[in-house]
Amino acid sequence: MTQKKHFAAAAVVVVILTTFLTQTVFAKDEWIRVESKNFNLIGNGSERDIKKVATKLEQFRETFKRLFSSANLDSTIPTNVVVFKNRGSYRNFKPRRADGKPDENIAGYFQPGKDVNYITLSTEGEESQIFGTIFHEYVHFIMNMNYGKSDIPAWLNEGIAEYYQTFEIERDQVVKLGMFQPEHIYLLSNSKMMPLEQMFGITNYSLHRNGNHSRSIFYAQAWALIHYLVHGPKADGLDKFVSKLRQNVPAQKAFEESFSMTYAEMEKELKKYVNQNSYKLNILTLKEKMTFELDMKTASLTEAQSSTYLADLLLRTHRYDDAEPFLKTALALDPNSSFTNTTMGMVKLRQRKFDEAKSYLEKAVSQDAKNAYAFYNYAYLLSREGRDELGYVQRYSESHLQKMRDALNKSIALNPAYIASYELLAFINMVNNQQLAESVELLRTALKYQPGEPGVVLRIAEIWSRMEKYDDAKALAKRMAEASDDDDVKRRADSLISEVESRVNLKAQNEARRKEFEDRQRERAANDFGRTSTSGPPAIRKRQPEITRTPEELAKIAEMQKWIAINQAINKPKDGEKQILGRITKITCPPKQVIYSVKTETGVVSLMSKDFQSLTLVAFDNDAQNAAVGCNRGFAEYNAVLTYKESVAKSAHLGELLSIDFVPADFKFVKEEDLAALETATVATIPEIEEVPRVEPPPRPATGEVRAIQPPVDREAERRKMIFDSIRERLNKPEAGEVRVTGTFERAECDKNTMYFHVKTPTGILKLKPVNELKFRVYVPDLSGLQLECNDRSIPEPIVVIYKPTTDKKPKFAGDLISIEFVPMGFTLE
Repeated sequence: MTQKKHFAAAAVVVVILTTFLTQTVFAKDEWIRVESKNFNLIGNGSERDIKKVATKLEQFRETFKRLFSSANLDSTIPTNVVVFKNRGSYRNFKPRRADGKPDENIAGYFQPGKDVNYITLSTEGEESQIFGTIFHEYVHFIMNMNYGKSDIPAWLNEGIAEYYQTFEIERDQVVKLGMFQPEHIYLLSNSKMMPLEQMFGITNYSLHRNGNHSRSIFYAQAWALIHYLVHGPKADGLDKFVSKLRQNVPAQKAFEESFSMTYAEMEKELKKYVNQNSYKLNILTLKEKMTFELDMKTASLTEAQSSTYLADLLLRTHRYDDAEPFLKTALALDPNSSFTNTTMGMVKLRQRKFDEAKSYLEKAVSQDAKNAYAFYNYAYLLSREGRDELGYVQRYSESHLQKMRDALNKSIALNPAYIASYELLAFINMVNNQQLAESVELLRTALKYQPGEPGVVLRIAEIWSRMEKYDDAKALAKRMAEASDDDDVKRRADSLISEVESRVNLKAQNEARRKEFEDRQRERAANDFGRTSTSGPPAIRKRQPEITRTPEELAKIAEMQKWIAINQAINKPKDGEKQILGRITKITCPPKQVIYSVKTETGVVSLMSKDFQSLTLVAFDNDAQNAAVGCNRGFAEYNAVLTYKESVAKSAHLGELLSIDFVPADFKFVKEEDLAALETATVATIPEIEEVPRVEPPPRPATGEVRAIQPPVDREAERRKMIFDSIRERLNKPEAGEVRVTGTFERAECDKNTMYFHVKTPTGILKLKPVNELKFRVYVPDLSGLQLECNDRSIPEPIVVIYKPTTDKKPKFAGDLISIEFVPMGFTLE
C-alpha cells in the first residue's frame, strides 16, 4: 500500500495522511444505522456491538445529567457515531501523528461541529482507551453548550472533563466516578504545584500555547481540585459557582462566595488533599438498571448512504480530497440525494471550485425542501461572492441580498436551533448596514441555543460597533480575545478592538471640527445683528410691530434658515466650474484616474479625478460622518453637492470632480426668491438693520483638507493594514540559526517515507524537509482546512516559511522546514 501524506490546517502541528483502502472494501461491508434516544449510530460491525456502544453513551449521558443537575443535556446539535468493526477498517479514519502515520494509540475520538458532532471508534480494544477521550470531549461539548466556552474558566472546564472521563458502569447499575489517573497522581507527587491564582488566570487560549510540562501540571491540578470539590465538604459550591459566573459575577468574588474560601485558603486545602495521596471513588448504585435497547431502532444503510456518512466525517475533519471519491460513488448510486449533494457542494466549496459547489447545492435544495443545512450552505456560498482574500465584502446588491435572506429564513424555520443561520443572516445585514438592531436580536436568539458561542458573541460586538455602541463593542471583543482558544476568533476580536479605538478617535475629531464650525456660525450671526458699518454711521435698529406666527410658519422659517446656512457653507463654484446634486453610486479606479458614477434627478452622469488627495470633502449630514472615499465604493445612500470643472474637449465624463459636500437627503439649493420670502417672513420678528452687511460663509478648507469627516483615506486600506499588522504579530518568529522568507508553495513530493516541500522564493526554489513538529497555520479564509498532500501543485497565496539550513556538504535538500504559514495576497513581512 502506497502512502499519501498531507498537512492539515485544522491544527497548528502537521498532520500527514495515508491513502485509503480501496472503496470496494467498504462496499462489501454491510452498514446499519442504530438510533438511540440521543445518538445516531452507523457502523459496519454487528448490531449487538453497535447497540452496546449506544448503551454506553446513553448511560454516561444520563449519569452526568443526574449528577450535574443544572446542566441541560437536550442538545440542539445531533451526534453521529461511526462504529468500525475492527482496527483495520478504522485505521484510515484515525487522527494522524506528526510523522504522518495513524495514531494507533487512539481507539476513539470526538469531533464537534456547529451542525453535527461525530464520534468515531472501533469495537476492538480496551473500553477505557476507547471511551476515555470520547467522554472527556463530550463533557466539553455539554459544558460549552450550556455555559459557553468563553464564560467558563479553563480550570473548571478541563477539571470536570478529566474527572468524568474515567466513567465506568457495572451491570448497568453500579456507576464509578473519579477513578485514579496514575499520570496525574505521579505528576502531582513529583512536581511543585502551581499557585491557584496563577492557575485560575490561565485562559482557554493561553492553555493550548503553554509548554508540555506546564500544561500537564495544569490538567493534573484541575483534576485534583475537582476531585476535592466533588468528594469534599464543598461539593454544593460547584453549582453555585457556575450560576454566579452566568450572572456575570467576577470570578474571584463568585469563587469566594460559593466556596466560602479565598484562593489562598483553597490552595492550602488542595495541597493537604494532594499530599495525603488518597483519592476516594464515587460509587453510585442506582435503584434501577440503565437500559436503553428497547427504545433503539435499527435499519440497513445503502452503499450510497454509508459512503456519504464516511465522506461527511472526512469533510468535518478537513479531508476534502479524501471525501470526494466516496461522494462520487454515492452520487453514481443515488444522484438525487439531498444529503450527498449538500456534502459534495461543501467539499467543492472547500476546494474553492465555486461553480461546481453552486450546482450541487442548488440541486440539494431543490431535491429536499426540508434540508435546513442545504439552504444554509447555499446562502453561505452566495455570501462569499464578492469577498476579498481577507473574507470581506463591500456591499451586496438588493436582489442578491434577498436571495440569501430567503434561504437563511427557510433554514431557520426548518431548524431554529442551527445557530450558523442566524450568524450568517446577521453578517449579510451588517455588510449592507441594514436591520442592525434586528440582527442583534437574531444573535441573542442563537445564544439561547448555544450560550457564549464565540463567533456569535463577536458578531454582536461587530454590529454594536456599526451602531456606534463603542464601549459595549470593545468590552465584548476584549472578553472574546481573552477567553477564546481559537486563533481566528482572537484575530477578529483584536482587529475589532483596534477598529473601535480608531472610530472613537475619529468621531472625537469630527465632533471637534463640527463644533468649531457651528461656533463660527453663531459668532458671525451674532456679529451681523450688531455690526457697525465700516463705510458710514453705526447701524440703527428699528423695532417692528410683533406678528404672531403659526407653528407651521415657524417650522418653515426654521427649515429655510437651515438651507440658507448650508447653502452659504457649501463650496461656491468658480469660473469654469459647475455644481450638481446627486448620489455617487460607484467609484472605480482604472489606471491613472478615478471614475465616479453619479445618479441625478435627470439620469446618470460620469465624473473623474486624477486621485483622491486632490478632492475637498465636507459633511453637513450626520449620517455621512464616517464616509470615506475609496476604490470600489459607492455612496448611493448619501446626498451630495458635487463641484466639477467642465470638460473642454469631448470626453466620456462630464468633467473633473473637485469637491464633495455631503448634505441632508432633503437638501435643496436656495434661490433668490426663497431668500426674499424668508426676509419677508422674518422681518417682523427680528430687529431691522438699516444697513445689513452680507453674511460671509465660513472659509472653505484648503484643497485636500477635510472638514467634519475623516481625511479621504480608503477605510478598506486601513482595515487591511490592521489585519496585516495582526498577522505579523502572530507569525512564528525564527530562532537562532533559522531563516524566515516569503514565497509561494510550488509542489509537494514524497520519496518513500519522506515528504518534501518546494517553495519558490525571490532568489530561487527551496526544497525543504518538514520536521515532525512542523507548525502549520492559515490566515486566508478560503484556505481554511487546507491540506498539503503528495503531488500537490502550486497554490497562489503567498506563504511565510521558517527553515534551518542544512550543514551537509552534499545536501539533498536546502534545510529542515520549521513552519509554513499561508497569508493573504499583498501581505509583506514589513
